[in-house]
Amino acid sequence: MEQQEMQEERRARNFVWAAAEQYGLEPLFLAYAPDGTADMYLNIIIGLSYKWYDAQKLETFFHMLGGRQEELYQGMLWIGLEQALYEKEQAHRPALTDLRQEYAQENLGRYRSFKEYELIDQLRNGHCAAILGQDSGLSGRMEELLQELTFTGDMEIEQIIARMKVILWKYFSYEPKPVKKERGTYFLQKLLPAFHSIGKMHATYVKTKRYDDPVWEESGNGGTMERARHYLLQFSRKGDGEKDRAYIEGCFGSSICSPGEEKLMEEELCTENHKNSHIYITEGYSKAVSPAGERWNEKAAEAEMKIDRREAKEIQEFRENCRRQTEKNRQYYEKNRTIYENSIRRMTEKLRLELDTRLDDVPLRARQGKICASQVWRALYLEETRIFEKREEVSDAGFSVDILIDASSSRKDSQEQIAAQSYILVKSLDLCRIPLQVYSYCSIRGYTVLRLFQSYGEIDRAEEVFSYVAAGNNRDGLALRGAGHLMENSEQEKKLLLVLTDGSPQDDRIAAEGAFYKNREYTDQIAVEDTTEQVQHLKKKGIQVVGIFMGTERGLQTAHRIFGRDFVRIENIQQFSEVVGKILQEKIREII
Repeated sequence: MEQQEMQEERRARNFVWAAAEQYGLEPLFLAYAPDGTADMYLNIIIGLSYKWYDAQKLETFFHMLGGRQEELYQGMLWIGLEQALYEKEQAHRPALTDLRQEYAQENLGRYRSFKEYELIDQLRNGHCAAILGQDSGLSGRMEELLQELTFTGDMEIEQIIARMKVILWKYFSYEPKPVKKERGTYFLQKLLPAFHSIGKMHATYVKTKRYDDPVWEESGNGGTMERARHYLLQFSRKGDGEKDRAYIEGCFGSSICSPGEEKLMEEELCTENHKNSHIYITEGYSKAVSPAGERWNEKAAEAEMKIDRREAKEIQEFRENCRRQTEKNRQYYEKNRTIYENSIRRMTEKLRLELDTRLDDVPLRARQGKICASQVWRALYLEETRIFEKREEVSDAGFSVDILIDASSSRKDSQEQIAAQSYILVKSLDLCRIPLQVYSYCSIRGYTVLRLFQSYGEIDRAEEVFSYVAAGNNRDGLALRGAGHLMENSEQEKKLLLVLTDGSPQDDRIAAEGAFYKNREYTDQIAVEDTTEQVQHLKKKGIQVVGIFMGTERGLQTAHRIFGRDFVRIENIQQFSEVVGKILQEKIREII
């Protein structure tokens, strides 16, 4: 999958370069179709914007379009640019007409099924209808706005910018503000919302360098491409705090913390790079229902009063996706049951072999066994039959294990395998009666959500991990802080944390800007350094941290940096029990 993504990135750039006639250009935008393939027509339009206009002026103006309606404003500008650029280039590229018609037809066909649209969706669809010579379907002020966005091919970039400023003030009372461009700033590249306001895929990070580039640290503007295929558009949209909270609760279920507990937890954990973030711990909506079945229904109704109809529909869709994915996870395991049961058996044997060194012999009085001479008199005078001694082995592991599972959208293509891996781990540890806690994490709308599958003291709940679902981003540093917080519930003095990861921490919300950071996005160097720091912080508290890495070569270097020697790489599920069992043996020796 990773190779395919890189191939599509190259295709997108090639389309841009060919249209711009500037090879090696780093475009501010790249465009992808809903299935993740490079969109030929839209990338040609992007390239033409560099061919015909002053790139610095155009990019500077795009960065001036900010605020809560950033996507709307930038999308409107792209509608106008598409019309003007088509007029400029059509005479030079006759094939552009057919591509444009195909694009408009595909977009209208894709969104006819949606009954509710946001403003940018309506404008885009009206624009596509006009391309096909159809009525826009808009009326009144909406139709007037669309007509105002009909920029012509004879307009220069200065005229377009001036016209756009007038439109924004006239219809939205919005005035674009100059933005100081800091060295090293990473730009969040859009999927051109004027064209692709996609319900299940939102933003694409497109960067100029990758982790496997030897100069990425020194360049100051390195990066990576990470296509965040969220289940829901709303996952990365900024909203007000109350609606965001209601949206998170609707998607993931009620928090296990009281408001007071949550406030204290965030005051402790959401600081420094995470001071603008929230942390949310839940057992999922399936466990939030009381025996009477009322608790979740009441909570859901209360939450849905704070969100609009479209968001309510998306929450329902996401929960249905979760249900389907849980079933897929179970089916995948059943299909490979023999392999996985062998893995569980082998890992359990390895763990028990190490734990045997901690077995204590406890003498008990019994009716049979080795006779205890000092108790014979009790049989003669008291008719007591328990005069034999039987030694019973009692196991006390002396430590607890936590399993933290990356559930960001970059793991979406591996959900079944990750669920199976997690089940092998949890089942093996359960069979050894090791105190265990299991949870996944993802970051949505500024919330890092920890989904708790099993807590200390609970046993035989391994199948809960089949409800693992990937979505959103991953703010690894905050997730590790949350893990440290949850591990305080362990009664054991010694603790071990296993982190299932692909070594690619990133979030679409900014990190707090520090003295050494020019880049404010929680990605690339900031994210890696923050995650590494959190791992070291846990180790200083006496917690053993082990990374279990299943990812690409690109993430391998990052995993080395974050976990040092304490990580293993899993290339296929068949080797999981052998590799993970071995490092667990090593850690158990160190712990006990």
